[in-house]
Amino acid sequence: MEPTGSLQGKRIAITRAAERAEGFAAAIRACGAEVLVCPTIAYAPPDDPAPLDAALRDLDRYDWLMITSAAAVEALSARKAWPLPTHMRVAAVGKATAAAIEACGGCVDLLPAEQHAEGLLAELGEMAGARVLLPLADIARETLAAGLRARGAVVDVVIAYRTVPGPGVQRLLAPLRARALDAVVFSSPSTLRYMLDGCERLGIDRQTARDLLAGAALVAIGPATARALEKEGLVVSARAPVPTAEGMIAALVEALQRRLLH
Repeated sequence: MEPTGSLQGKRIAITRAAERAEGFAAAIRACGAEVLVCPTIAYAPPDDPAPLDAALRDLDRYDWLMITSAAAVEALSARKAWPLPTHMRVAAVGKATAAAIEACGGCVDLLPAEQHAEGLLAELGEMAGARVLLPLADIARETLAAGLRARGAVVDVVIAYRTVPGPGVQRLLAPLRARALDAVVFSSPSTLRYMLDGCERLGIDRQTARDLLAGAALVAIGPATARALEKEGLVVSARAPVPTAEGMIAALVEALQRRLLH
């Protein structure tokens, strides 16, 4: 963790879903910053929960459960998925996901050093014939499923939850217009997507929204988020080395120091 006061006097917006934001917000406040929680995304149950329910009724046939988010853990918990069959191994993409699994009484067998789908794939060997259950968001990338299949695994992808627009776009716009934010934290490609989509619904074209964002340091939680920002023509001021509060604070300090130099 960066020392207390390392973000003193800074004003930082967090765009992640409200139920995921408080840990980050508390850590950033402890470093002296003012935090605006502006959730541009939210989570909802799947339109059709039947495939998820069917998979959970038949867990015995799977060798692995691979989970990429705390939201997926909550979706499984709501359906009383724990405890898992004793033979079933569990992989978590990141520390927050692993902590959520353990809070439900589960055990994590694999937590990659690089906390993203590519990092998990890098630590898996041959998966020939292994049956994998992969509960995802409706808009999740295909990276993990495709990589597992390339290693010979039999993968069942089920929608565990939907990512939907959150209520925070309007709250984010006012300080952006006033150039009153030092940094904006994007925790997933969808936080950016729904921010820009929300601006369009409010009558603000995408280029104007991009121009507003360019007035603050933009910090990405991981490589996929960084790529999404760059694809929109936005400059990534820093990327968190790991998708944790500590990693995000380190990225914020780096991003704000870079802006001072420019």
